[in-house]
Amino acid sequence: MTLDEMIASGATIALDGATGTEVARLGGRMNSVAWCAEANRTHPDIVRTVHEEYIRAGADVITANTFATCRHVLAGAGLEQETAAINRRAVELACEARANAAPGRPVWVAGSMSTMVAWIEGTLSPDPRFVPGRDEEAANYREVADIFAESGADLLLLEMMSDIDRASLCLEAALATGLPVWVGVSGSLLPDGSMIGWDISREEQGQLADDHRSKAPAPLSEIIAALTATGGDVYGIMHSSIEATGPGLDVLRELWDGPFMAYPETLLFDPTTDRSTETASPAEFAAACRGWVDSGVQIIGGCCGTTIEHIRAMVAALEVTGKAA
Repeated sequence: MTLDEMIASGATIALDGATGTEVARLGGRMNSVAWCAEANRTHPDIVRTVHEEYIRAGADVITANTFATCRHVLAGAGLEQETAAINRRAVELACEARANAAPGRPVWVAGSMSTMVAWIEGTLSPDPRFVPGRDEEAANYREVADIFAESGADLLLLEMMSDIDRASLCLEAALATGLPVWVGVSGSLLPDGSMIGWDISREEQGQLADDHRSKAPAPLSEIIAALTATGGDVYGIMHSSIEATGPGLDVLRELWDGPFMAYPETLLFDPTTDRSTETASPAEFAAACRGWVDSGVQIIGGCCGTTIEHIRAMVAALEVTGKAA
């Protein structure tokens, strides 16, 4: 089957898990400003290995290591002149992994796009020196989207869409390529049970600059309504806590009648210990995924903190291994 045929048939499609945090766990170089982007040039074997292991775990779709590879992100690390090379290499590594690990079944490569900007070193706060103007940002999104299309990506996966203005620029650039576009929206669950766009001030306490200021996120329903009106082939909730994913999907169901996707994060930063901890074991993660699939989610996987073992457990729980063959 083609990917479109799989979706139309109603088959469950297994995504991979985290790319950046798995590259780091296996020893790949992480940049304090541009996070996982640099690993494509410094540790290509580790990046390729992560993709291969996800395929062997049963993933039908693997995500190129391009979440943090826009020109304005790389500029913060002094790598803006390598934007094209780093992005092409990321897609090549994913394609090489597919050739190595999946000679007998179809696996699709997604080019990840995000609205991330370069961080102030040692924090997760945007560095104002590298926050692009609107026209520059739109051009940078179009640059990487075109590179992914030219390098052999099968689809574009928009990740951590959590506002309207910047996410719309990213979505428009992705749609212009003509490739399938899957949109991952991130949200935060408030104490009253309502959902807003992912709130870095709430979710990343202890990892922000002392003078960090960010715009209050809009209600998740407003973000989803604006983006779905622009376009996209699949919508889902991703990089949200397991507790927030279900309520986020409930909001999405009110506004979207196409294919559904879910892939939560499984890391929580504890500012009291200055460490990140796992919020769900592989078995707990797999059980949550089973519930979302039973409720109508068709495309399922994991985000930050989700390891190869999590995806292996998920695939076993869903009994989807080889369904793409």
